[in-house]
Amino acid sequence: MEKITIPEKWPKNITYHSEICERHTYIKDGLEIVKPIQMMMVDGELVCPRCELEKEDDKLQEAIQRRYDELLKRKNYNTFYNLSILSDKTILAATLDNYEVEHQEARMNKRTVVESVARFKDGQVFNLVLQGNQGAGKSHLAYAALRELNESELNASCLFVNVESMMRTIKDSFNNKERKHTESYFVELMSKVDYLALDDIGAETGAIGTDKVATDFVQRVLYAITTTRQDKSSIITTNLSSETLFHMYDKKLVSRLFRNPKFVVFKETKDKRMNNIPF
Repeated sequence: MEKITIPEKWPKNITYHSEICERHTYIKDGLEIVKPIQMMMVDGELVCPRCELEKEDDKLQEAIQRRYDELLKRKNYNTFYNLSILSDKTILAATLDNYEVEHQEARMNKRTVVESVARFKDGQVFNLVLQGNQGAGKSHLAYAALRELNESELNASCLFVNVESMMRTIKDSFNNKERKHTESYFVELMSKVDYLALDDIGAETGAIGTDKVATDFVQRVLYAITTTRQDKSSIITTNLSSETLFHMYDKKLVSRLFRNPKFVVFKETKDKRMNNIPF
């Protein structure tokens, strides 16, 4: 039989032949060949049957992984586009590119959001808090950030939830036991996604410009959601100041909303929805 070159790390006192697969030759105590795999001729080529089986197994595993990745991507896509709760359907067209910057503050804030998305993609965990004037485009940027994360190679699961709309939906389930959109449904759904946007915090109480405080129901729902997301990133949008938020909600809840925060504050950006009003 034809001899083959023996690798330096193999024992020198053993003769190896090409009819034995080097990859599947097991050495016991540096001397004895244990259960050698005999090579076989296939279409004029000498091959190891076990190597060929392993190649087929690898191909099958790759096909299974590709299918799994496709299903996961479809599931995450459906979660974002079908389960998000919007108060304004025009936001569906929001992207980072089509956010209009009319002055320095808007330009800087957009840049901060873009940089934050890059940090999210890098695996950093923090809460992005967009606060300031109504109509400045906070919801636009929050939705656009989630879209970028959802459609990127990261393939993250994302959910955009307008808080006031969610609370109304939950209340509707109180008198209809067949509705699935219950408090526990939303808490579970929002705890699982990689990235969550809680849009327009404070508006659900109707407390803007008043001294009202959030009801026990509202605080309970938000507290449950934020508690389950202490190891995940969230995006918060609100028109309210920190002083108002601390008055409106329990301090522990606000602390969770502002956990490890990156603040994006709109002071000068005007309400884009009012630009065409002539009086």
